[in-house]
Amino acid sequence: MTTAADAHRYVRHTRRIPPCPARRRIKPEEDWPHFTQLVAEVLAGHRNPDHLRWGLSEDAYRSLQGQAGCFAMRQRPRLRHVWMEAYEPGVTEINGVVRYGERRHALALRVIHADYRWLCTDIETASR
Repeated sequence: MTTAADAHRYVRHTRRIPPCPARRRIKPEEDWPHFTQLVAEVLAGHRNPDHLRWGLSEDAYRSLQGQAGCFAMRQRPRLRHVWMEAYEPGVTEINGVVRYGERRHALALRVIHADYRWLCTDIETASR
């Protein structure tokens, strides 16, 4: 026979613990296009590069700081097209076309899976 105390003890031991937000599983096909949009906003001067520090390597962070505001404009940039291609396991290149007002620019990010997280290691831009 099970008593109320036993049932309570059983429930307490079997309840699920919610996952830690810091250990949320990153889904590249959903998260990296948004990250690319944020990089475009830094390049347009609408966002501080420090907001993206969590997802950038040291070299990519310095590169982004140097390029911040280079496509300055009043309107926010819009990511028009995104292509993602994995060249080898754990390495992905994200290419996108970003609209800055009337102009369009190509944006490329190289991301790697290191230390159980994704990290952007290189950022390149080009005018169209």
